[in-house]
Amino acid sequence: MDITNLGNDFNIYTMKYLKRFNESVDESNIEEIKQTIKDILLPISDMGYDISVTKDESQLIIRVVSCVDQSLWINDEVKEEFIRMKDYLQSEGYNSIDVLYELSGGGSITIKHMKKFDDFMKFESWQKVKTYNLIFVVK
Repeated sequence: MDITNLGNDFNIYTMKYLKRFNESVDESNIEEIKQTIKDILLPISDMGYDISVTKDESQLIIRVVSCVDQSLWINDEVKEEFIRMKDYLQSEGYNSIDVLYELSGGGSITIKHMKKFDDFMKFESWQKVKTYNLIFVVK
């Protein structure tokens, strides 16, 4: 195929792709999605954290740990709940999850981070640090 001769066929294909992409997330059941996320994260909520899920334009903001909560130790159980949440969100058409969080290693110094979900889950030193202000941004 001659790439210089794509013209209207390329534009039609692009528009079909964009339409299909935009329709992949069903906005009509957003309240159900928000409640299901809270249900999935109920074990973390039972630990004393107030899980909030809000919609901001085309993204969901999931706050697990606020800056005034006690720190969250991320163990295998907590990781499992986060993975269940990610799997559910992907089944609903959300394919990008960024994680914003702060870490403290015991001193008063905190370090702010932003990572993709999979990179966040690969962090091996969770038992040595405290996690504060944990937010998932879902698109």
